[in-house]
Amino acid sequence: MIDPDDTALVMINYSTEFFRHTFSKMEFLMGMDYMNSFISEYNIPVIFTKRELCYNTSNHDLNGIHNLKEKNRKKNMPPESDYDENFIKEFNRKIAVKNEIQVQKEDIFYHSNMEDILEETERKTVLFGGFFTDTDVFLSSINAGMREYRSIVISDISSTYSERLYFQSLEMISQFIDVLDTRDLGEDFPL
Repeated sequence: MIDPDDTALVMINYSTEFFRHTFSKMEFLMGMDYMNSFISEYNIPVIFTKRELCYNTSNHDLNGIHNLKEKNRKKNMPPESDYDENFIKEFNRKIAVKNEIQVQKEDIFYHSNMEDILEETERKTVLFGGFFTDTDVFLSSINAGMREYRSIVISDISSTYSERLYFQSLEMISQFIDVLDTRDLGEDFPL
């Protein structure tokens, strides 16, 4: 069971730009309804991180590979829906982004002070949500586990380009750390 007094939440790439590229917008919004109440009820510190959606490295060859991989991931995106603009409006009302940490790459610990920021919270359990499950959430949550945090991905407040990528990445993540959803949290912490 999670101890709320020892828990922080990291929301990765929590922005309209990233949300727009996800497949499970409605489920994400419903999960955030619970999380907002959980955050408020138990005074959970929230850390927001953001990287550039498209970024370049100093290695030209690596840029080409990175761009090709990103293009291939986007191929599985669902077509735009008439509901998307309403989902985006709802997303922008869910939680106020404060003190956003700019990170450089998919791993939020890469050349950043993220570990120092987590240490300042004095919390050893870190819940992860945000975008994209198959890259940023995957790498960062596992890296947190290797840094000896109790790292847990909250599946329904995480999303990526496609359902296939999403479920494949959750399966891989679950081989290393815990994966829960807000319904699991709601059983232990009814609000």
